[in-house]
Amino acid sequence: MAEHPAPVIRTFESVILIGTMAIYDSQAEASERIPQQWSEFRIRHPALGNSCKFRGASPCTADRRIHYLTGVAQEDWDGSIDGEPLTLEAGEYAVVRLDNAALLRDTWTWLLGSWLPTSGRREKKAPEFEKYTAISETGFPIGSVEIWIPLEPTATN
Repeated sequence: MAEHPAPVIRTFESVILIGTMAIYDSQAEASERIPQQWSEFRIRHPALGNSCKFRGASPCTADRRIHYLTGVAQEDWDGSIDGEPLTLEAGEYAVVRLDNAALLRDTWTWLLGSWLPTSGRREKKAPEFEKYTAISETGFPIGSVEIWIPLEPTATN
């Protein structure tokens, strides 16, 4: 089993993502098809290049399926990119940076299944997201990737 980096707790300001949502029936299907989803997004938006604020986000849903938005972060939805909006909420997040994108799925599994239950924290019902350095035209991450998990505020006395 690979050793996982400890999450860092960060505060995040709200941002709007604009992109394309897809729905998957399983984690295996999502892992297989998300690169294709990214590739299609890149083809539809060739002017974005690789210096954009690429984000992949999963909003909370009750249907037990994986909803995944491929998109870019924008301060305001100005209409320059077509797609649907998804707001990433302000607040505290557990953040893990990966230099090897091949560890993405394993790290998600560890964060949600092992780290979070023993952290003393609870996940907030808000979108989780991935922050990419860049996305190749074939839909695979280039460079480091950060995983952001929204956390419930801690109780203060």
